[in-house]
Amino acid sequence: MFVCGYHFPADMGNDVSFDKVIEKVEKGAGDVSGKTVSLTNETKEGTILETLTVPAGTFAHTAFIDYYTQTECAEKNGFKMVYYTNKYQISEISKSVDGDVTKEICKKLDDMNLYRVKVA
Repeated sequence: MFVCGYHFPADMGNDVSFDKVIEKVEKGAGDVSGKTVSLTNETKEGTILETLTVPAGTFAHTAFIDYYTQTECAEKNGFKMVYYTNKYQISEISKSVDGDVTKEICKKLDDMNLYRVKVA
């Protein structure tokens, strides 16, 4: 099973604990201090609806940095497209561990719009 881009053994089934995922994401992201994470929320036609800033110190912040640095998606204008599976998984874990800090962002990530991420 793959969660946030990381492989977990099949014997773990579909119940991979968030702690195991967070551990791998934090290791993959490395030092995230001083980095900013921006997301664009776009329609399938490419119209940008809004730009969101992901709060530092949250799982979502670390996970998008990890995604940005680990993904094979090509960068375009400084942004990389976020795959649907990744955004849903990041949202689900963030809802659990970040609480109200990322609540509004997570609601948006659960929609069908496209998202691009930029790390600076």
